[in-house]
Amino acid sequence: AEGTPARGAAHRAPPPSRAAILRTGSGDIKTPPLRLRGKKGKRNQKRPVREAEESDEEEWEDMEEGFQGFSSVVKVFATIQEPDYGNPWQTLSVENATGSAVVVETSVGLRVLTAAHVVADQTFLQVQRTGVENPDKYVAQVYAVWHECDLALLQVDDPLFWESLEPAELGNLPSLRDLILVAGFPVGGEELSITEGVVSRIEGQPYSHSQRLLLAVTVDAAINAGNSGGPVFNDSGELVGIAFQALTDAENTGHIVPPPVVRHFLEGIAACGPSGYKGFPSIGVAWQQLTNPYLRTHLLMGRKQTGVLVTDVFYNNTCFGVLKRNDVILSINGRQVANNGTVAFERHGRVDFEIMVTMFQCGTAVTLKILREGQEMEVSVNLMPLHDLVPLAQHDRAPPYFMYCGLVFQPLSLDYLESQGRGDAEFGFLLERGTPKEESMQVIILSQGLTDAINVGYDELANQIIILVNGKKPRDLRDFVTIVESCTEPTLRFETSCHDMIILPGPATPEAAEANKRIMSRYHVGADRSPDLIKPDNMELGGA
Repeated sequence: AEGTPARGAAHRAPPPSRAAILRTGSGDIKTPPLRLRGKKGKRNQKRPVREAEESDEEEWEDMEEGFQGFSSVVKVFATIQEPDYGNPWQTLSVENATGSAVVVETSVGLRVLTAAHVVADQTFLQVQRTGVENPDKYVAQVYAVWHECDLALLQVDDPLFWESLEPAELGNLPSLRDLILVAGFPVGGEELSITEGVVSRIEGQPYSHSQRLLLAVTVDAAINAGNSGGPVFNDSGELVGIAFQALTDAENTGHIVPPPVVRHFLEGIAACGPSGYKGFPSIGVAWQQLTNPYLRTHLLMGRKQTGVLVTDVFYNNTCFGVLKRNDVILSINGRQVANNGTVAFERHGRVDFEIMVTMFQCGTAVTLKILREGQEMEVSVNLMPLHDLVPLAQHDRAPPYFMYCGLVFQPLSLDYLESQGRGDAEFGFLLERGTPKEESMQVIILSQGLTDAINVGYDELANQIIILVNGKKPRDLRDFVTIVESCTEPTLRFETSCHDMIILPGPATPEAAEANKRIMSRYHVGADRSPDLIKPDNMELGGA
């Protein structure tokens, strides 16, 4: 079965895609996010790999004539250290992983293009060229990365690496049944592997590294662990995608990042720089299909009108303050939205209308034709990135947390849920249907208690949502910390969504200060909060 889109017809984020990302180390395949982990993992299970299976001899000769060779294919060696969302003040053990990549031309010269999950949470990178002329490894650094689309650019300072190296030329979106070649370094060997297949599907897919629904191309070539980040070529030798995930319960079914997504990333980096790029915009509404005729009649739609019903407008997102609940989106920039939420996608059939929105750069103004109480009108919106109540997968950052008297508070996130096994129904509902509001931009939870005399009995309240702190509702974790630290009363009161109550000494009391130091020392916690919450003018609050 296919991985379920993370943004469906009612903005519902289902369990993560069962497509597995394909960075390889020396351990087991896990889904998702998949890491083939090193050191303590099991040894790789060898599976048959379809390597350049025999096809018609003349067809292969024609393909070879159009190729400059595979010299642009690169192997990536990464040392990684991921954060520990269960104990957010520390990290997991150091591991090693490998992936594939390809050299491309960018606005700042040659760079190595790979999948973001190959280099996510990296501490050291090396790259190695294909072939026998120069097998040395070269130190690399991340030049730009965007985890949402699972793409990264690496730079290599040593000029010897680039000597006589020609970049791959980025082509256009392939069509159904087009022949493709996947090149890379999957498990089962050390040398370059090439597998052949055809394009079998073009539509939106959840990217398992980020859980964001973006355009993807499905191919039937063998894509295995270690292929991630590797190039996919057409029969003319043009780059038509980057391999990034495969379905774990289907044979020879993989996904590649297509040229429109690659171009969005490269052009956005070129225009805004690595730190200014905003990624892929979202329409920022929950919506419902209008396939039922009685529902369309109720909304005063004409027989020739089609579209989707807006059921919620998300705060601090694209359409906030412009669209209203019960509006009907009829078209976007003149492209008609069908009752099932799809739009025509050139010669490639139809795609979810939200996929079309992601093709624009953030900040682009688009025109929506809507139906409001039976009246057609046009409105303009400036596209913004998606802002979720419960963040989807995040990388290359320390988990935010705050500890007070041994109680650890964190914003609810997909990463935290994954660390806990995703078992809580209330949390699952917020992940799937929760939307940000002006008064609630994050869900703050009590993730655990580091047991001490001062908090005895409260460890049983772990994994509950904190709804009030001294009678005030925290907007986000930073606001939560402000409320706690501004308390001048002798006691501090927390109330949970299960109506439980926690009473602790106030922050101005010597009991609280002594308990914080004692607990941090006992449990080897270096700081009482994550780096993003440390005040520059009050660094001692952050511990070491």
